[in-house]
Amino acid sequence: MKLLSFENSLLNRFDYFCKKSLKFSNYKILKTEKRMQDKIVLYSKLSEDIFYQLYTLDDYNILKFVINIRDFEIAIENEMLYKALMLLSEKKREIILLSFFMDMTDEEIGKYMLIPRSSVQYNRKSALKYIKNLMKRGK
Repeated sequence: MKLLSFENSLLNRFDYFCKKSLKFSNYKILKTEKRMQDKIVLYSKLSEDIFYQLYTLDDYNILKFVINIRDFEIAIENEMLYKALMLLSEKKREIILLSFFMDMTDEEIGKYMLIPRSSVQYNRKSALKYIKNLMKRGK
């Protein structure tokens, strides 16, 4: 079936209209994206100085107790735990803090403190037992 000239003309106009609409829509999308790219700042592209000016670290002034062990500084927020730790001998306190706060294994603690692993294990168990008894009594 052959199209008549006015039908062909109509079809061409519709085709032109569709192409122009798509081109305009595409242009509008590209223009909007360009505008957004001009406004958006990626954190990965910022210099370190500017990046560190854009954030803050909240500190709620919670009462903290600090215990220093050789190379480490450990902050404890629980007053009862702090008091219990301070009642331990220095050796047992170090073992407990290195084990639970620094996530060191008995072997690593033994190498760090220059004592056998079995001694670390014994001191940790006896310190925990002592702390447990203190907590039961409510001191």
